Amino acid sequence: MNMDEPWEYLPNALKQALPPALALLISQHCTRVEKLSTGLSNTNYHLHMDGKDWVVRDNLSIAQWCDRNNEVDCWKNVAAMSIAPTLLWISDDKRFYISEFIQQVQFDWSTIYDEFGFNQPLRPTQSIYPVDPVPLLLQLLNQLITLPLPDKVVSLSGQWQIYLDDLLRLAQSQQAGLLTQYHADWRANFQQLLAMQPQMDVWVNDAESCLISPQFCHRDLTPFNLLLKQDKLVCIDFEYCATSHPMFDLASVIASHPLTPQQTDELTSQYLSLHPNLSVDAPKFMLQMMNIFWMYSAAWALMMAGRSLLDAKEHDEEIASYFILFNKYLSLIS
Repeated sequence: MNMDEPWEYLPNALKQALPPALALLISQHCTRVEKLSTGLSNTNYHLHMDGKDWVVRDNLSIAQWCDRNNEVDCWKNVAAMSIAPTLLWISDDKRFYISEFIQQVQFDWSTIYDEFGFNQPLRPTQSIYPVDPVPLLLQLLNQLITLPLPDKVVSLSGQWQIYLDDLLRLAQSQQAGLLTQYHADWRANFQQLLAMQPQMDVWVNDAESCLISPQFCHRDLTPFNLLLKQDKLVCIDFEYCATSHPMFDLASVIASHPLTPQQTDELTSQYLSLHPNLSVDAPKFMLQMMNIFWMYSAAWALMMAGRSLLDAKEHDEEIASYFILFNKYLSLIS
């Protein structure tokens, strides 16, 4: 979406929050505005400036999902290592951020997103990347290890409990007199998820048994949040960053990248080998970590479907799409 009058297109709240000098700079030197993405918790705009381009991020106020202070602190720490875009300005209420725009010239990493279980035969047999992705991904993962621990702490069991609590609240909010077929399907899916609780407990206990100490984790390292800048990867979107289990970032990479079986094995073995925060038997529990990842994903899809049922403005197609995702994510569990 291109806007011929970019200043007029930008949110009024942003224009009011900008310092006068910065507002003047954008109004005089921004030639075009493009909406980059609209997510559940933010909207991003590409500002085409006369000089270096910028990104404006407009955050929704979703306190239960994101601690904006933690997000900003993590972003700054990652950027200090040159593996994130430079953060140029933050509004006082942290609703708006302005950061540098990194043009994707060699390869748009976001275009290769897909979903896989661990070492499933549906993985590509040949690499689809113009560069070898393993060294790039490994370099990023190993740099994240060294970052200061965020104040926000999320354990594997703690994250699961957050999802369960939210789902239980959604179940209780559904009134018997208003039930539709979608409500019945939602409840059936919720019961299916609850029935897997004993397995989930085993997977979490196994994965936590190899943990020596938690570390900085991005917790959403899908291709949508990675940019190729010259000869290395940088990451964006720090809403979910926390002190957490070292294997979770690896799981999110393997689950969402179309790596060949050989590339998957190579990345896994190199990242886990002599990892400072994991015991030597950590590789034995990679399958469990992948199952945890997809259980989280299934719970998220069911949570979104439940929230959609509470919103009269949502369309049936939207609710049905979350049910499709729920079943797909469960199918990726081994």
